[in-house]
Amino acid sequence: MSKQIDLRFGALPWEPADNAELIEVYDRHDRPITGLLRQHDQAYVFDCLEGHAWDVNIWIYAPVDDELVERLAEAEGADFRKALDHALTRCDITAALAVGDRLEMTVIVPRKDLTRDLYVGVMHAVVTKVESGPQTVLPLKNLQMAM
Repeated sequence: MSKQIDLRFGALPWEPADNAELIEVYDRHDRPITGLLRQHDQAYVFDCLEGHAWDVNIWIYAPVDDELVERLAEAEGADFRKALDHALTRCDITAALAVGDRLEMTVIVPRKDLTRDLYVGVMHAVVTKVESGPQTVLPLKNLQMAM
């Protein structure tokens, strides 16, 4: 399977590294929330899984092959959601916590944790990592104190 995306801390989730190129935006609110990136000749689909309108949100990234890229480009409505869900649950993915639209923490989520429920698997991995040490909680505490 393709390798996981390289992310840079402090980067925008839809521009997650200097060498990642935004290819397509499938959905946007006030910023891109679902789209396609390319890095090192590999395509990656991304999606804001949680917190679309919040200052703290969870983003997920999965490598996709040319067939899936074509499927996503052609699909609409429920068919698009099915194609996206397939792309996000067929292999290990990268989940990232962003605070104020800046990447702060990442974790690899194994495919086996995604097969039952993508949302639950990702959120469990993120919460476990946040709870694993004070350095991962600092951005959240700073945000909470600023509010």
